[in-house]
Amino acid sequence: MKKLSYLLFFSAFSIQAQVYKCERNGVVEFSQFPCAAEAEQVDMRPVGTATPGTRSEFRQQVDALKRQGRFVEYQITSLEQQKQQEADELKSQLYKLRRNYPRAEELAALQQKIDRLEQQFDEKIAIEKTKLVGLKQKTSNLERQYAQN
Repeated sequence: MKKLSYLLFFSAFSIQAQVYKCERNGVVEFSQFPCAAEAEQVDMRPVGTATPGTRSEFRQQVDALKRQGRFVEYQITSLEQQKQQEADELKSQLYKLRRNYPRAEELAALQQKIDRLEQQFDEKIAIEKTKLVGLKQKTSNLERQYAQN
């Protein structure tokens, strides 16, 4: 009898309420009751606590990969913007230098600096794009695996 009471006591704490996500007039609301017909049930457990092999675990893994992908896309955009800004600054210097009738060595040195800068940024961007392709491939594989289960 004592074991049964402990079992009931601890199982009561492990049960979680269902949470629903709704959008009304552009505002996202969370509720324990469905607020509309299109209410979406949300798994509010911390990441990594879903039962292995369940729909929740697959969804958490896919969502995590998609978040990583969005972050990598942000990094690519930031690198491209930084490349553009720095290259524009150097090209502006090159233009000013040309107006002052410089020596050929000065022009060549500045042009090499611009080329090196663009090459470095292109390499960084290529690495990030490779990461993004890998993340997208992992995501599609995981979604395909989930569809089969």
